[in-house]
Amino acid sequence: MLILTYYALGRRGVQQAREASHSALPDAPVIADPQPRPPRFRVRTAGALHRLADWIGPVDARTGHGRPQEA
Repeated sequence: MLILTYYALGRRGVQQAREASHSALPDAPVIADPQPRPPRFRVRTAGALHRLADWIGPVDARTGHGRPQEA
């Protein structure tokens, strides 16, 4: 009989812990998640590709296209 009591109390404790973990308290402080940063490799690769694109064909700021062909 004693084992059943411990079992019932244990199950009740687990149930209460699950219920408490599903919702935050109304006055709990809210902490924003940090903004994800792209991996350093992606940042370096993007910079290298931008420089390569500028070297291959610089963009005319007025038109948004490559250099106009001179006749």
